[in-house]
Amino acid sequence: MQVGAVSWLDYLPSVTWSTWPYTSTYPNFGHFLSEIMQLMYIIPNAVPVITFNYCTGVLWTIPVQLQNSWLTLIGAIMIYEIKTPWKRFSYYTICVVTHWYAISWGSFFWLGLAIADLDITYMWKKWIYARPGFHYPMLIVCFVFAVGSQSTDLVGRFKTFNFDVEEKNIHPDVLTGRPIGQTSNVGYPPYYMPRLSALTFALGLQLMVELSPFFQRMLSAKWLMHIFPHVMTIYLIHGFVFWSYGAWVCVHLSAAGLPYWANMLVTILTSYLVIFLSLPILSPLVDTVGKTISADIWENASTKPPPRRRTLFPFPIDMVDGARENDGGNLKDLENDRKMV
Repeated sequence: MQVGAVSWLDYLPSVTWSTWPYTSTYPNFGHFLSEIMQLMYIIPNAVPVITFNYCTGVLWTIPVQLQNSWLTLIGAIMIYEIKTPWKRFSYYTICVVTHWYAISWGSFFWLGLAIADLDITYMWKKWIYARPGFHYPMLIVCFVFAVGSQSTDLVGRFKTFNFDVEEKNIHPDVLTGRPIGQTSNVGYPPYYMPRLSALTFALGLQLMVELSPFFQRMLSAKWLMHIFPHVMTIYLIHGFVFWSYGAWVCVHLSAAGLPYWANMLVTILTSYLVIFLSLPILSPLVDTVGKTISADIWENASTKPPPRRRTLFPFPIDMVDGARENDGGNLKDLENDRKMV
């Protein structure tokens, strides 16, 4: 930002968003660290102003990830104590519904935990694969969920009804407690607000990955496997490329009078070209930074710890006690020491 790489972002015309988030540099690196730490303790849906110091405010995802990671870990402990299946999944349902109504991203994490539970505890995939009459209709339902959820916005282009707006209106307003549809906050939900259509899309897509061999083969294609080692790098740099190079290209092509559709086509194709050309250089750097951390996490999570051994192992248990006994030590103290060992 300080070298002017994102300066063209302020001039970028937008036909999808009402306003563009502004960009603001930090006074120094200390302010950057301070605001990163603040983000970890902020309610996700608040979207504080400090996130907008960083281009389009993507850092609002940090508290979502952090807080809901704790939610998932605590939820796993609680679920483990509910042994009866119908009680267990009734609890899942209550958690998903209440989080959805409270406009919380926790509903996504509870659904993910429920799917993992179905797989690990109840081995549901084996049961479904053995019953084609149930397997294939369920895949159709999952496909409808995944595709239909992403089609809700298309209806709004041809009808006055918009599903996401109507869904937002029934949620409670934080300040007044009334339905949002009865307050001044009525309207299309902002991008950082969880929506039912996004929840059903995530559910349908995840279940297709879990249950469809065809979908699994498609996602295991060789060309995708070549991209896989670079996904973290793409995630980290795609915003920088779009905000800097992409904004520059879009503004200059617009000034040259290029039609909007052609402008967008050139911008997105060349922006992705820049991203992919940078991957061979940046991915090794990202891997070097993250490899040790991720390897330690995976080892601790997947490797069974060694068996516990007594304090004096491999020496005999009476090695120290015997010396004390020979020295005329108190037999009662000796017995207590042995119990402690």
